[in-house]
Amino acid sequence: MNLNERKVFLTEFGLRVKKYRTEQGMTLEELANKIGYTSENARSSVQKIEAGKSDLPASKIRNIAIVLDVPVGVLMGWNDFDEKIDTKELQKEVSLYEVIQEKHGKSTCEAFSMYTELDSDDQGEIRGEMKQMLKAEKYSVKKESLNA
Repeated sequence: MNLNERKVFLTEFGLRVKKYRTEQGMTLEELANKIGYTSENARSSVQKIEAGKSDLPASKIRNIAIVLDVPVGVLMGWNDFDEKIDTKELQKEVSLYEVIQEKHGKSTCEAFSMYTELDSDDQGEIRGEMKQMLKAEKYSVKKESLNA
């Protein structure tokens, strides 16, 4: 994104924030406090966002979307955003990936992600290959040591 595209994006983002804030009947101060600005210049922080002069971190954008009860994609201006996405299911899926990565590492998480992109026939093929690989002596030795 070049400098001009960035300016346009921030301006449009700010206009959307202002639109949804005013639709909610919320003041600048109310929005500022609800999204975590508590300093004396909280009001001016939101004014800068609405004027397109503030490039926010993702966490702040998410907070604004939650407070304004607007999907993040709508706030970001993603035209192809489907408002019917089940965010609770999406959060469960994200949590699942986090657990897999925490317990088994990044490469396992990547393998799982690739596996889920395959159709059921190819997933079956992969499981078959894995079963064959697990028959190898090096894995049977591991099983025997675990059972001892």
